[in-house]
Amino acid sequence: MARPTVLLIEPRAERLRELSHQLTAEGCEVVPLADLAKAQRFVAGLESAVIVLAAAALAGNADPGTVLEGLAGMAGMAGAASRGNGRSLVVLGDRPADEEDLPDSAAFLAVGGLDALEVTRRLLLVLLGRQIGVAPDARLASLVGDLEVTPLIELLRALSDAGANGRIELRGGTLSFDRGAVVAATAGPARGLKAFCRLSRLHEGPLRFVPGNPSQPSQPSQPSQPGQPPGVSTSEIVEDLHSLIHAAIEESLGELPDPRGKLEIDLKPAFFTTAFTPMQQQILSLAQRGTTLQQVLDSLPDRDGEIVHELLRLEDLGLVVRRIPAAAAQIVTDSTSDLPPDVARAHGIVVVPLTVAFGKEIFKDRIDLHPGRFYTLLTERKEHPASSPPSRDDFAPRYREPLLHGNEVISLHISAKLSKTFENAGAAAASELAEPPRPGETPPRRVTVIDTGQVSLGLGLLALIAARLAARNEPGERITRRLREMAPRVHTLFVVDTLEFLARGGRIGKARALLGGLLRIKPILGVTDGEIVPIDRVRGGRGVQPRLIELLHQRVDRQRPLLAGVCHANAPAWADNLERLLREHFQIIDLIQAEVGPVVGANVGPGAVGVMLFQPTEEEARWIGPL
Repeated sequence: MARPTVLLIEPRAERLRELSHQLTAEGCEVVPLADLAKAQRFVAGLESAVIVLAAAALAGNADPGTVLEGLAGMAGMAGAASRGNGRSLVVLGDRPADEEDLPDSAAFLAVGGLDALEVTRRLLLVLLGRQIGVAPDARLASLVGDLEVTPLIELLRALSDAGANGRIELRGGTLSFDRGAVVAATAGPARGLKAFCRLSRLHEGPLRFVPGNPSQPSQPSQPSQPGQPPGVSTSEIVEDLHSLIHAAIEESLGELPDPRGKLEIDLKPAFFTTAFTPMQQQILSLAQRGTTLQQVLDSLPDRDGEIVHELLRLEDLGLVVRRIPAAAAQIVTDSTSDLPPDVARAHGIVVVPLTVAFGKEIFKDRIDLHPGRFYTLLTERKEHPASSPPSRDDFAPRYREPLLHGNEVISLHISAKLSKTFENAGAAAASELAEPPRPGETPPRRVTVIDTGQVSLGLGLLALIAARLAARNEPGERITRRLREMAPRVHTLFVVDTLEFLARGGRIGKARALLGGLLRIKPILGVTDGEIVPIDRVRGGRGVQPRLIELLHQRVDRQRPLLAGVCHANAPAWADNLERLLREHFQIIDLIQAEVGPVVGANVGPGAVGVMLFQPTEEEARWIGPL
């Protein structure tokens, strides 16, 4: 894809000449203009362009807001890049005040202390972001997105077409690039093709592309700091893009079993007569040591899918048995927790989906309707989606299986004031406990259903804490008591980008939504006593996240450690900026980022961002551990 025209507006002749020369040298088509009025007339005929405006060009203008809105034109919000479409506005400022009252769609670069070469590098990153459909972060030092919106394979193709150098950072590891080719990968202890295939199983979660110089040495396992470009390592991966995509597709054909399963050998007669493959021999050797499946996957150089295939063949022969380690309780939650599937699976949490309906089309949340597709439908369809809680029959089998194995069940759910999920879960629990014990069941048979009074990652954090306690074999009664003590101390706040969806959901009037849109009002909502309530409102999007930080300062002790969640509704760049602010202002010991699901998303709409904080006591911090 050809780079768009760059309209450079800078009244200072030397600066205009310097930046124009640097961008042209990088192959950009640049239109340098010193006169703002002339630039306004020129931009009227541009449907697709990157407009770079020096804030100095606005000096003395009576209505800079109108000028900025006119230049931004059809630009989308800064947090949601669209591939090569519309206009992108980047404002270059010498002081923080230059950022005030900018349109939400504009990117801002503080150029104080940056030479022309570094400013050019940041602007080239904006151009690359347009080319691959990923938005720049708040400092224009990296590109940020979400795999739900930009699937990994699609991103790899775009980076290959762009010939990009740098690194993609994912929740599970990193991928390094040299001139668009994948040359290295890390995923935990895995490297190379094995790591690439492991990362290809990720289908949602934050991503970050950090540009780099291929001549620099790489340390791919270490996250970079903003503004510090990483290097690219010597090639660990020699396969071309087509071969890598083929390997990723092969790897995704089957689900991996629970990695916590411990392998045990059953010495049947067939053990002594079977001709084992070399990989099967390695698996059996590791199984003799009582290793878990995850340890086997990490120990062998082969791809995870190939190892699991051979393991399942051994299980079919009855020679290897996988046993999930006994925990004090099975943790169950619902899909409004917004837990990424890989995170829930790693902690052994069972997630029961809600149902979402657009007219006559019915979907299971995060099973056949994922957040990215949901937000597309939300903006395309006229009808407002309806959500339905899981039925009693949906919960029953999730409770029955752990009870058969003698495990207690602790089921945590969205606030009962927001959904009937808690009510249906309670009915399922009562029904199961009313049944006589089945053969093989061992007492006590206990299912505890908890109304957390929370939603989204507020609920998700509590489910993760519960799973940590269960893994420590804390008694179920103690886990339940602690969860009920902690739930009211989870602080949940949301920022809404537009009032339209609150109006569509009937939470505010349409006239109020229209007026709020005209005045650029950004509401801040919170969860109080199990209900979503208005907390504050800010005019313009630039000040809303700093206001969030001020509100959180009033609620928690910034000198003590915190667990945090950041969620977003198709707005990964805004979520990334909020995470940065949280880490700057608080002692964050663990943080999880995820996309908001349909239940909350239908009301807050695309562009919303939420934050959830929990501050454990010193004693709680010791036994919760890392999430």
